[in-house]
Amino acid sequence: MAGKLLQVATTSVSNVSTFSITGIDTDDVYLITLNNLYMNSDGARPRLRFTKSSDSSADTSSNYDYANKDMYATTSFSNNANTNQSYYNGFSTGTDNTEGLRAIYYCYNFNSSSEYSFITYEELATNNSGANAGRMGGMVLTVNQSTNGLHWLSSSNNIKNATATLYKVV
Repeated sequence: MAGKLLQVATTSVSNVSTFSITGIDTDDVYLITLNNLYMNSDGARPRLRFTKSSDSSADTSSNYDYANKDMYATTSFSNNANTNQSYYNGFSTGTDNTEGLRAIYYCYNFNSSSEYSFITYEELATNNSGANAGRMGGMVLTVNQSTNGLHWLSSSNNIKNATATLYKVV
């Protein structure tokens, strides 16, 4: 029966400059949840990269393309797209658990070294001014390499708190 989730890994961090969750090692679709990510500095943004299967390090190349729709509770919607970036830039956050980011990322082709790895995502955030927003989109790493997870870093200062969980969709 399809559609079940098998938990592979989880990680919780506090006051770190970066963190990763890895464990993608089959051709299945994987799901990563991100909960209560917030920063040590108001307005800082979480940045996202894929991890290379060869050594689980973040791919820092300028080969990320992404597009998304931002939906704000108090203003109009907007479209965003970038090509040849070295990371994906998330919503700005604040410094406590009411000013954070929560997200779901579906991971495709990560275990393949002959296809591009890509994700679709849904993110919800509240920034340090109390503004609520949602984002839906997708990102691709335009390199034929095997990837095994996601890696986050902060645009400024450290990541104060976050919990990420990796599931295999079976």
